[in-house]
Amino acid sequence: MLWGIDNYREIFAFMQQELEGINYQNSIQTNLSLVTEEFIDLFLQYNVRPDFSLDGTKAIHDQQRVGINGQPTFDIIMSKLALCREKGISPGCIVVAGKKHIGHIPELYNFMKENKLSFKFNPLFSAGEASNHLDEYGITPAEYAQMSIELFDLWLDDNQGEITESNFVEIASNIVSKKTTGCMFGRNCQDNFLAIAPTGDVMPCGRFCDDDLLQYSYGNLHQETLSEILPRIKQSEIYKRSEYIEKGSCKSCKWLDICHGGCLHDGFLKSGDFRSKTFLCSAYKKIFAHIEKRLEEAKLQQ
Repeated sequence: MLWGIDNYREIFAFMQQELEGINYQNSIQTNLSLVTEEFIDLFLQYNVRPDFSLDGTKAIHDQQRVGINGQPTFDIIMSKLALCREKGISPGCIVVAGKKHIGHIPELYNFMKENKLSFKFNPLFSAGEASNHLDEYGITPAEYAQMSIELFDLWLDDNQGEITESNFVEIASNIVSKKTTGCMFGRNCQDNFLAIAPTGDVMPCGRFCDDDLLQYSYGNLHQETLSEILPRIKQSEIYKRSEYIEKGSCKSCKWLDICHGGCLHDGFLKSGDFRSKTFLCSAYKKIFAHIEKRLEEAKLQQ
């Protein structure tokens, strides 16, 4: 949001004009700290959904997320969340699972429930500034699996059902239907997703929009049209990842049809090789098995 409200006002108006008759929705990922009533009015005008990051209770959040001068951010984010809700917007929430959450999953769930915050529980990735602080904040796949399983049980056993955790919904749906949705576990995310970096480069997804990864650009919109660039996706080595996954170590895996090696970027983070499966493989196997067992016990899965 540092880009400024006038720029957003211009681009939203442009999109509304150019995409007339097309069903679309905008969303913006933010920490909410710069949200104002003026921004909220703009979001309402153009049907923009703001999503934000909040790492649970004040005690944990203020250890993980501080301002530029080291000041805590929990109170300001909660006040901006209240402002959004007062004006009729209910932002989505991402919780970044870190070392500070170990042993505090019940407190996390109760906090999210008390504040009526549906959320996604993602592990801290070894990327960007986080790479320099993994000893302090990072978790292992085994720790992520254990916390996710504990969190799933709290959610499934909550008869009031006031909030959801979207990863659990997606995984449970995949297990029951034997079909995948979204980009995380789909067979080939490149069939449905791309991202445009600030440089104009067309990238495999938003996680690749980093100046250090521009070598994986499909092309640049300052030099070519999107229609000229798009055919390169299916011709790329990146697009062949699903073939490598299905012929490699995932070939005999019970969960292949609902996982497909996991996130493309996760696999790349592990080794710098697009052919790699997600570094969370061992965690997902435990999470999938536990969710399947709980669904069978609840007679929701045959």
